[in-house]
Amino acid sequence: EGGEAEADCGAWQGRRLLTMAGIFDRWTPPEGGEPLYTYTVITVDAAPATAWIHYRMPAILNGEEAVRDWLEYGRVPLDKAVELIRPQECLTFHPVSTAVNNSRNKAPECVEPIVLGQEKPTASSKMMSAWLQKGKATKQEGPDEKKPSPTPKPGKLSSGSAGLMSSWLKRGAEDKGGNNTSPNKKTKTT
Repeated sequence: EGGEAEADCGAWQGRRLLTMAGIFDRWTPPEGGEPLYTYTVITVDAAPATAWIHYRMPAILNGEEAVRDWLEYGRVPLDKAVELIRPQECLTFHPVSTAVNNSRNKAPECVEPIVLGQEKPTASSKMMSAWLQKGKATKQEGPDEKKPSPTPKPGKLSSGSAGLMSSWLKRGAEDKGGNNTSPNKKTKTT
């Protein structure tokens, strides 16, 4: 809706398909087999408005005419096609929720604008904050703080990964004592 008018004024308003210049090819192995389809998005130096985000940006085809000229490469002279590959100032952008960081999230909240510093905490961000706070509290304790337990001794089992480590240490101690066991071999004791 209003695609050409938006392209003419230079502002990218509302939702519209982001069209980028690219190249593609189809390669068939000489010995036969399934063809391999490849493509790449052409990038250019970033426009001044977006250079703070990244120094490169896709070569955006702004408007239906630019898309048509790029796709109808046999009709358009090379120099005109090359003119299409340049930084564009037509994009608008805004901060969004960190929900966008998870590729499984497809919800509208991924593109809705947020006010920085006022984002609702997610379950994972709450968990991470609690974990970080716990770490700060431990580091801030004085000289009477509880020291972490020493490295497990062979034969002393504990829970979690320390228990697993303890089992390996115990097995290593047994191997040194003449009991040649391998983690892949099961031994029977009587």
